[in-house]
Amino acid sequence: MAFVFDRLLLDGELLVGKDLINYAELMAMDPNSGKWAGPISNLLIELATYKSRALQAHTSGTTGSPSLIQIPRRDLVASAKLTARTFDLKASERVLLCLPGEFIAGKMMIVRAMVLGLDLHVIDPRGSILEKLEKKDRFKFAAMVPLQLHRGVQEDRERIELQFGTILLGGGPVSNALIEDIRDLGTAVHQSYGSTETVTHVAIRPLNSAANKKGPAGISSYADMPFRAIGNCSFERDLRGCLVVNTPHLSVKQHVTNDIVELIDDGTFRWLGRWDNVILSGGKKIFPEQLETRTAGVIPYPHYFTSTPDDQMGQAVCLVLEANEPADIVLPEVMDKLMHVLDPHELPRRVRALRSFARTDSGKVIRIGEPV
Repeated sequence: MAFVFDRLLLDGELLVGKDLINYAELMAMDPNSGKWAGPISNLLIELATYKSRALQAHTSGTTGSPSLIQIPRRDLVASAKLTARTFDLKASERVLLCLPGEFIAGKMMIVRAMVLGLDLHVIDPRGSILEKLEKKDRFKFAAMVPLQLHRGVQEDRERIELQFGTILLGGGPVSNALIEDIRDLGTAVHQSYGSTETVTHVAIRPLNSAANKKGPAGISSYADMPFRAIGNCSFERDLRGCLVVNTPHLSVKQHVTNDIVELIDDGTFRWLGRWDNVILSGGKKIFPEQLETRTAGVIPYPHYFTSTPDDQMGQAVCLVLEANEPADIVLPEVMDKLMHVLDPHELPRRVRALRSFARTDSGKVIRIGEPV
């Protein structure tokens, strides 16, 4: 029998049927809610009124235009139950939605609450999380992007430890600087691997001691921890060296990605970077995302690495900065910092400064390669 999405426990109040739809409609009309409330309202109405047998969701669009896919409702239920088993979530436990409702990570927080009977608290995902919460609030589970956790730890580390049991990070790579900062945080922090196509996470890795209670002791650096499959998911690599994800719990059983990985076994891998972004320099593969995890927090500007043509090496590394100053002004400071964290062959041969980066609707930077 198909699951009926007709009830939601919201801040201790159970909304069922018409009451849930009325709440969603009022949420969208409330002038104090802001634009962030619209997608959440639309999702609640779509689920509760059973307008379709599948949920529409956009892919991230990092390497092209976002595409619209259909996720069967039974896959939503299967993914929610997989999350419950992974993080030991039980009915009535309080969870926080602090992600945009337009994208799969935010949508699935609502789905999990409905399927599992979790007590959901919803806040505006923009700006400080702690400013929108009362100090007495306690949450068993929350999903965040790395910037939200970084900001929260900087604002009040003790409140993060007191108010959150488990935090799941997604939406992009996590910098080595943040991983080091949360190493001894009392809250368990995991990083997820997944996509819209896999209905969020299919693998996780611990990012601090609190999340690694069942793992090996004496970890020197959580930055090196691999991702491990959850549930019955498993992994392969294609001829490019990219990850292939097997998802027996979903309608589509296999997903081919553009993520280059080191495959340790069929349930464990290390993520290296995107096949689309790899730089081939002097016979060596350089993964921009790996460089960025080491330079985040070191370079005082938003930035990314890409390739630039090179007569001798084929391709060389190019650093692109988001800065108001010209590249030649910031170059001495930036290169001095880079020499402490990058190997010689990884250092950029060219540095560009742009006033602003192009970004997708989900906030991911669109990398622009150097013209030939």
